Amino acid sequence: MIYDILMLLVFLLTGYFFSGIGAIPASSSNIAVITTTLEKSFKKGFRIALGAGMGSVLLSVIALLYSQVFTSFFEDNPWVQYTILFIFFVIGLLILLRNQIHIDFDNPLSEDSRIGNFWKGFLLAFLNPTALIFWTLIISLSNTYLFSVSKFSPVVNLALFFIGIFFGKLTTLYFYGKMSKVLSKRKNKKRPMVLNIIGAALVLGSLVQCIRMLLD
Repeated sequence: MIYDILMLLVFLLTGYFFSGIGAIPASSSNIAVITTTLEKSFKKGFRIALGAGMGSVLLSVIALLYSQVFTSFFEDNPWVQYTILFIFFVIGLLILLRNQIHIDFDNPLSEDSRIGNFWKGFLLAFLNPTALIFWTLIISLSNTYLFSVSKFSPVVNLALFFIGIFFGKLTTLYFYGKMSKVLSKRKNKKRPMVLNIIGAALVLGSLVQCIRMLLD
Protein backbone atom coordinates (compact mmCIF):
# COMPACT_ATOMS: atom_id res chain seq x y z
CA MET A 1 0.00 0.00 0.00
CA ILE A 2 2.76 2.43 0.98
CA TYR A 3 4.71 1.47 -2.14
CA ASP A 4 1.69 2.19 -4.34
CA ILE A 5 1.21 5.62 -2.77
CA LEU A 6 4.91 6.42 -3.21
CA MET A 7 4.75 5.44 -6.87
CA LEU A 8 1.75 7.71 -7.40
CA LEU A 9 3.72 10.57 -5.84
CA VAL A 10 6.67 9.75 -8.08
CA PHE A 11 4.48 10.07 -11.17
CA LEU A 12 3.04 13.36 -9.93
CA LEU A 13 6.36 14.91 -8.87
CA THR A 14 8.20 13.71 -11.99
CA GLY A 15 5.69 15.46 -14.22
CA TYR A 16 5.79 18.55 -12.02
CA PHE A 17 9.58 18.75 -11.82
CA PHE A 18 10.37 18.24 -15.49
CA SER A 19 7.55 20.51 -16.64
CA GLY A 20 8.70 23.29 -14.32
CA ILE A 21 12.33 22.94 -15.38
CA GLY A 22 11.39 22.71 -19.06
CA ALA A 23 9.40 25.96 -18.82
CA ILE A 24 12.35 28.00 -17.52
CA PRO A 25 14.14 28.58 -20.87
CA ALA A 26 12.70 31.38 -22.99
CA SER A 27 9.79 30.36 -25.19
CA SER A 28 6.83 32.05 -26.83
CA SER A 29 4.51 31.26 -23.90
CA ASN A 30 7.00 32.66 -21.36
CA ILE A 31 7.39 35.85 -23.40
CA ALA A 32 3.62 36.16 -23.80
CA VAL A 33 3.09 35.93 -20.03
CA ILE A 34 5.80 38.51 -19.35
CA THR A 35 4.75 41.03 -21.98
CA THR A 36 1.01 40.68 -21.33
CA THR A 37 1.57 41.20 -17.60
CA LEU A 38 3.72 44.26 -18.28
CA GLU A 39 1.45 45.89 -20.84
CA LYS A 40 -1.97 44.66 -19.63
CA SER A 41 -2.36 42.99 -16.24
CA PHE A 42 -1.23 40.00 -14.17
CA LYS A 43 -4.72 38.49 -14.49
CA LYS A 44 -4.50 38.37 -18.29
CA GLY A 45 -0.96 37.03 -18.12
CA PHE A 46 -2.11 34.29 -15.74
CA ARG A 47 -4.82 33.25 -18.19
CA ILE A 48 -2.09 32.71 -20.77
CA ALA A 49 -0.23 30.59 -18.20
CA LEU A 50 -3.33 28.44 -17.65
CA GLY A 51 -3.70 27.88 -21.38
CA ALA A 52 0.00 27.11 -21.73
CA GLY A 53 -0.32 24.50 -18.98
CA MET A 54 -3.10 22.74 -20.87
CA GLY A 55 -1.15 23.01 -24.13
CA SER A 56 1.86 21.35 -22.48
CA VAL A 57 -0.35 18.52 -21.21
CA LEU A 58 -1.77 17.85 -24.68
CA LEU A 59 1.71 18.01 -26.20
CA SER A 60 3.04 15.51 -23.64
CA VAL A 61 0.09 13.19 -24.37
CA ILE A 62 0.96 13.24 -28.08
CA ALA A 63 4.62 12.64 -27.24
CA LEU A 64 3.58 9.67 -25.10
CA LEU A 65 1.44 8.14 -27.83
CA TYR A 66 3.82 8.72 -30.74
CA SER A 67 7.23 9.13 -29.11
CA GLN A 68 8.98 6.70 -31.43
CA VAL A 69 7.54 8.32 -34.55
CA PHE A 70 8.63 11.81 -33.49
CA THR A 71 12.03 10.62 -32.33
CA SER A 72 12.71 9.06 -35.74
CA PHE A 73 11.44 12.10 -37.62
CA PHE A 74 13.56 14.64 -35.74
CA GLU A 75 16.62 12.40 -35.85
CA ASP A 76 16.25 12.05 -39.62
CA ASN A 77 15.45 15.75 -40.14
CA PRO A 78 17.52 17.84 -37.71
CA TRP A 79 17.32 20.78 -40.14
CA VAL A 80 13.69 21.37 -39.07
CA GLN A 81 14.71 22.17 -35.49
CA TYR A 82 17.73 24.27 -36.50
CA THR A 83 15.66 26.25 -39.00
CA ILE A 84 13.07 27.16 -36.36
CA LEU A 85 15.77 28.17 -33.87
CA PHE A 86 17.56 30.24 -36.52
CA ILE A 87 14.33 32.13 -37.32
CA PHE A 88 13.79 32.89 -33.61
CA PHE A 89 17.42 34.02 -33.27
CA VAL A 90 17.19 36.39 -36.25
CA ILE A 91 13.89 37.90 -35.04
CA GLY A 92 15.35 38.45 -31.57
CA LEU A 93 18.48 40.03 -33.01
CA LEU A 94 16.44 42.39 -35.19
CA ILE A 95 14.40 43.46 -32.16
CA LEU A 96 17.53 44.17 -30.10
CA LEU A 97 19.10 46.13 -32.97
CA ARG A 98 15.88 47.91 -33.96
CA ASN A 99 17.26 51.38 -33.14
CA GLN A 100 20.41 50.87 -35.19
CA ILE A 101 18.59 49.56 -38.26
CA HIS A 102 15.51 51.79 -37.75
CA ILE A 103 12.84 49.09 -37.54
CA ASP A 104 9.70 49.60 -35.46
CA PHE A 105 8.21 46.51 -33.84
CA ASP A 106 4.77 46.03 -32.37
CA ASN A 107 4.25 43.43 -29.68
CA PRO A 108 1.54 41.02 -30.94
CA LEU A 109 1.84 38.77 -27.88
CA SER A 110 0.29 41.37 -25.61
CA GLU A 111 -2.54 42.35 -27.96
CA ASP A 112 -6.10 41.28 -27.20
CA SER A 113 -7.39 38.93 -29.87
CA ARG A 114 -10.58 37.07 -30.66
CA ILE A 115 -9.22 33.75 -29.40
CA GLY A 116 -8.67 35.08 -25.86
CA ASN A 117 -5.65 34.87 -23.61
CA PHE A 118 -6.29 31.28 -22.46
CA TRP A 119 -6.35 29.94 -26.01
CA LYS A 120 -3.41 32.12 -26.96
CA GLY A 121 -1.36 30.47 -24.21
CA PHE A 122 -2.66 27.04 -25.24
CA LEU A 123 -1.62 27.49 -28.88
CA LEU A 124 1.77 28.99 -28.02
CA ALA A 125 2.59 26.01 -25.79
CA PHE A 126 1.12 23.40 -28.11
CA LEU A 127 2.64 24.66 -31.37
CA ASN A 128 6.17 24.21 -30.06
CA PRO A 129 8.27 21.52 -31.78
CA THR A 130 11.17 21.89 -29.33
CA ALA A 131 8.80 21.14 -26.43
CA LEU A 132 7.60 18.06 -28.30
CA ILE A 133 11.21 16.89 -28.55
CA PHE A 134 11.69 17.65 -24.86
CA TRP A 135 8.75 15.50 -23.75
CA THR A 136 9.72 12.70 -26.09
CA LEU A 137 13.15 12.68 -24.44
CA ILE A 138 11.73 12.88 -20.89
CA ILE A 139 9.36 9.97 -21.51
CA SER A 140 12.22 7.92 -22.95
CA LEU A 141 14.45 8.70 -19.94
CA SER A 142 11.63 7.91 -17.51
CA ASN A 143 11.13 4.52 -19.10
CA THR A 144 14.86 3.83 -18.84
CA TYR A 145 15.69 5.11 -15.35
CA LEU A 146 12.49 5.82 -13.36
CA PHE A 147 9.31 3.94 -14.24
CA SER A 148 7.37 2.56 -17.14
CA VAL A 149 5.10 5.17 -18.68
CA SER A 150 3.14 4.44 -21.85
CA LYS A 151 -0.41 4.41 -23.16
CA PHE A 152 -0.78 1.04 -21.41
CA SER A 153 0.08 2.44 -17.97
CA PRO A 154 -2.68 2.61 -15.31
CA VAL A 155 -5.02 5.55 -15.83
CA VAL A 156 -4.37 6.92 -12.31
CA ASN A 157 -0.61 6.97 -12.92
CA LEU A 158 -0.97 8.77 -16.22
CA ALA A 159 -3.49 11.23 -14.76
CA LEU A 160 -1.11 12.18 -11.95
CA PHE A 161 1.79 12.47 -14.40
CA PHE A 162 -0.17 14.90 -16.59
CA ILE A 163 -1.53 16.82 -13.59
CA GLY A 164 2.06 17.29 -12.48
CA ILE A 165 2.96 18.57 -15.96
CA PHE A 166 0.12 21.11 -15.85
CA PHE A 167 1.02 22.52 -12.44
CA GLY A 168 4.76 22.47 -13.15
CA LYS A 169 4.27 24.66 -16.21
CA LEU A 170 1.77 26.85 -14.38
CA THR A 171 4.09 27.37 -11.40
CA THR A 172 7.03 28.51 -13.54
CA LEU A 173 4.90 30.86 -15.63
CA TYR A 174 3.26 32.18 -12.46
CA PHE A 175 6.67 33.28 -11.19
CA TYR A 176 7.45 34.80 -14.58
CA GLY A 177 4.26 36.82 -14.23
CA LYS A 178 5.13 37.89 -10.70
CA MET A 179 8.60 38.92 -11.87
CA SER A 180 6.99 40.97 -14.62
CA LYS A 181 4.74 42.62 -12.06
CA VAL A 182 7.82 43.81 -10.19
CA LEU A 183 9.36 45.12 -13.40
CA SER A 184 6.17 46.99 -14.27
CA LYS A 185 6.53 49.10 -11.12
CA ARG A 186 9.77 50.63 -12.32
CA LYS A 187 9.53 54.18 -13.58
CA ASN A 188 10.67 53.68 -17.14
CA LYS A 189 9.01 53.33 -20.49
CA LYS A 190 7.40 49.92 -20.69
CA ARG A 191 7.43 49.39 -24.42
CA PRO A 192 11.22 49.60 -24.97
CA MET A 193 11.75 47.39 -21.92
CA VAL A 194 9.23 44.83 -23.20
CA LEU A 195 10.87 44.75 -26.62
CA ASN A 196 14.30 44.28 -25.03
CA ILE A 197 12.94 41.38 -22.97
CA ILE A 198 11.44 39.77 -26.08
CA GLY A 199 14.60 40.22 -28.14
CA ALA A 200 16.95 38.95 -25.41
CA ALA A 201 14.67 36.00 -24.63
CA LEU A 202 14.49 34.94 -28.28
CA VAL A 203 18.25 35.21 -28.80
CA LEU A 204 19.26 33.51 -25.55
CA GLY A 205 16.50 30.92 -25.77
CA SER A 206 17.44 29.89 -29.32
CA LEU A 207 21.14 29.69 -28.40
CA VAL A 208 20.43 27.55 -25.32
CA GLN A 209 18.17 25.23 -27.32
CA CYS A 210 20.78 24.95 -30.08
CA ILE A 211 23.56 24.11 -27.61
CA ARG A 212 21.35 21.51 -25.91
CA MET A 213 20.60 19.90 -29.28
CA LEU A 214 24.28 19.80 -30.23
CA LEU A 215 25.15 18.18 -26.90
CA ASP A 216 22.43 15.56 -27.38
